Amino acid sequence: MSKSETVPTIQEKIADLDKVVAWFQSDDFELEQASAKLKEAAKLAAEIEHDLDVVANDIQVVKKSFATDN
Repeated sequence: MSKSETVPTIQEKIADLDKVVAWFQSDDFELEQASAKLKEAAKLAAEIEHDLDVVANDIQVVKKSFATDN
């Protein structure tokens, strides 16, 4: 990955997912594009879930490290 490429944050991915969901509810909705948009939403949701799992795991590791320090 080059320096110019940045990995989207969880918040950015959630904002992107919100945009896709809003598209389904908008006047721009077209049935022909719905399948691609649904796949995009599913991919974003899976990435967000994975990212949140990583964060939760990191928090557990930090909590354990504090528990053993006492």
